[in-house]
Amino acid sequence: MPRLAVPLLVALALLAPTSPAGATDAAGETARPSARMSCVPGPLRSEHAFTGTVASTSADGRVAQVRTDDGRDVQVVGSSNPQPNTATTVDRSYATGTRYEFHPLNPASPYEDNICTATHEVAAVPAAPPEPPATTVSTGAFVTALVAFGVVALVGTAAAFLVPSRRRRNRRRRRRA
Repeated sequence: MPRLAVPLLVALALLAPTSPAGATDAAGETARPSARMSCVPGPLRSEHAFTGTVASTSADGRVAQVRTDDGRDVQVVGSSNPQPNTATTVDRSYATGTRYEFHPLNPASPYEDNICTATHEVAAVPAAPPEPPATTVSTGAFVTALVAFGVVALVGTAAAFLVPSRRRRNRRRRRRA
């Protein structure tokens, strides 16, 4: 290698845009020093996007078994080479129990994904809203019903005494006539 090439390579390495391992970028993703250099500008959004929760992982977290929000069980592979002890600069890893919005590169399981897609963590699905309390009769409605029942009972009792009384009167009138 010529003498001039070594300092030139060192200078290029120092000028290359990298971030410290474990740092996060604006999208909240863990940045890998050379990963973003391997991707086209901006994350790729997929027309096959879906959301789901990672049930389990393998291959150092790069292969995920996912339960989608619509109830399917699918596999998402976050590496072009998910073999043990291998890695590429664009591998994506997943965390068990975490919910993601996936933007895979292909339309069916096993889905292919990598650090260049728009896949990202999302908030967990909220639990079902609490059931409304059992419907109870308010005090005002109870009093109204009680008064109405009392009125009906009073009218019924009065009618029971008045009807026979009229019959007696009518009998007396008929006898007199």
